[in-house]
Amino acid sequence: MIIVTGATHGIGRACVEKLASANFRVVASGRDVKAGAALERANSSVTFVPGDVRREDHCRHVIDRALELGDGRLGGLVNNAGMSKRISFAFTTQADWDEVLAVNARSAFFFIRHALEGLRRGRGSVVNIASIAGKTGEEGLAAYCASKAAVIGLTQALALEFGEEIRFNAVCPGQIETRMMDKVMTDGPRKKQLELRIPANRFGAPKEVADVVAWLLSDRSTFVNGTVVTVDGGETAGLRTPRDA
Repeated sequence: MIIVTGATHGIGRACVEKLASANFRVVASGRDVKAGAALERANSSVTFVPGDVRREDHCRHVIDRALELGDGRLGGLVNNAGMSKRISFAFTTQADWDEVLAVNARSAFFFIRHALEGLRRGRGSVVNIASIAGKTGEEGLAAYCASKAAVIGLTQALALEFGEEIRFNAVCPGQIETRMMDKVMTDGPRKKQLELRIPANRFGAPKEVADVVAWLLSDRSTFVNGTVVTVDGGETAGLRTPRDA
C-alpha cells in the first residue's frame, strides 16, 4: 500500500497512474474531489481520500485508511502536495509564508511522523517531492525555495535516522508542465527563456518524474537512501551558453 499526496493533478496524478499500472494499491490524497473521484473510477486499485494536508487530522485519516487497506503495513509514501506563490520577498506576508511552508513542508512532517510504524512494518520507502528551487533558489519564490530546501534537509536527516528500516529519498523536478507551473508562468516569453536554459530544450512531463518516483519505491532501488535525484533536463548542471529564441 502506497500513499500519494497532492494526487489529483500534475506529478501526483502521474505517480498514482504509474503506481497503479505497476499493480500497487494506492491511497490518493487531494483537495479536488471531482478529479479524485475520476482517478478512483479509472483505477480499481486506487482509493481517493479528499482533504487538506495542512490539517493534521486529515493526514492521520489518510494514513489510517491506508493502514486499514494494507493490513497495518505501508510500502511507501510520496509527499507530493505542494503550492507556490510568485511574490517579491518585500511583499511576502506572514500568511503567505505560513501557507506555503504548511503545504510543502509541514504536511510532509505530519505524514511521515504518523506513518512511521506502518512504514517500519512494511519496510517502506518514502519519496519527498522537493524542487530544484530548494537547491539553487529563485527570485520571487523565497517561501517556495525555503520550503523545498526544508524538504531536502528533512529527507537526508531521516535517511540517517531510520535507514535500517525505512528508505528516504527526495526528487527535485525542474520545469515540469503542470497546473502549478502554469500559475507561476504567466507569460510566454518567460517560458521560452526558461526552455532555452534547459539542455533538453523543453519542459518535462509529469510522467518523467513519476517514473523516477516509482523506481525509488521499488525493489530495484533497495540500496538507495538519502539521495536527492534531480529531474530537470540538465538545467542545473551548470551555466549554458545563451541561445537565441
